[in-house]
Amino acid sequence: MNKKIEKTLTKFAEPLGLSVDTSTGVIYGTYHSYKLFLVQENNNSYSLVAHFSLSKDGELPNQEEVKEVLSESKEIIDCVIQGYQVAYTLRGAMTAGKTVDKLRTALDQLTNFLKTKGFQNACTFCGAVTEPVSLYAIGGAPVIACEACFKKQQEAVLAQEREKGQKKENWLAGTVGAFLGSLIGAGAIILLGQLGYVAALSGIAMAICAIKGYELLGGKLSTKGIISSIIVMIIMVYVGNRIDWSISVANYYTDVDVFYAFRILPDLIREGYLEASQYYGNLGLVYLFTAIGAVPTIIAAVRDGKVTRQSYKME
Repeated sequence: MNKKIEKTLTKFAEPLGLSVDTSTGVIYGTYHSYKLFLVQENNNSYSLVAHFSLSKDGELPNQEEVKEVLSESKEIIDCVIQGYQVAYTLRGAMTAGKTVDKLRTALDQLTNFLKTKGFQNACTFCGAVTEPVSLYAIGGAPVIACEACFKKQQEAVLAQEREKGQKKENWLAGTVGAFLGSLIGAGAIILLGQLGYVAALSGIAMAICAIKGYELLGGKLSTKGIISSIIVMIIMVYVGNRIDWSISVANYYTDVDVFYAFRILPDLIREGYLEASQYYGNLGLVYLFTAIGAVPTIIAAVRDGKVTRQSYKME
């Protein structure tokens, strides 16, 4: 987890008597006897979603009933139900301190509402309320479950990981995937270049699409796959930038087509028709932006691979 995000979540959690799990990136704990975890909404540090697992009289929560609290509170703005899981989107604020106040108000209103309506903590998977439920991470995802269901799901995740580990990486197909993905990035370089921009977006798009393309067709992303994706990116950034300049040359010299301009571009630079410093400066910026997109994407892919193998009790 990003240290800045962890620090922010800790500011929210501690005043509420909750904790932060750095592996899953959630706030978790027991609030007024209800097990819950809080997840950031769309990576917005100041807007969170409170997840409960609930049952009433041994039945699934009624959609209309659990949503009644929305009309009673200004701090609770949405509710999504899936099985026994009920997720309430809570209104954030501009500062951490004010967000904590809003969270406390919203959670007080929510837990009081749930208690009044007779809702109990329930296992996300089997809906049991007679067995104690706890907060777990299963395959890197936070859940509220009974011990029996946790063990069953943990075994299923381990089986999937064993199957994934036995799956062979298809380097050739992955490289093709990286190339196909890089075409999107190259297109962004050309499009934005023709609009007169050297945008970070084009480099980041190149990195993300190439790496995800390799992972999709290659089956998994190994060190060899990362190296192959980087090589593809290096080549395609150069090609995309060169095509961008070739189009500009063809637009300026009406008797020259893009393909011919692409072929003679080095000669045009060498003979001074094009400013070398501008050309290579532009190329350097696109490489820089690609690196900015590639590094966190690779780190995230490696980290996600490790997180998915983790299953443990949080509380």
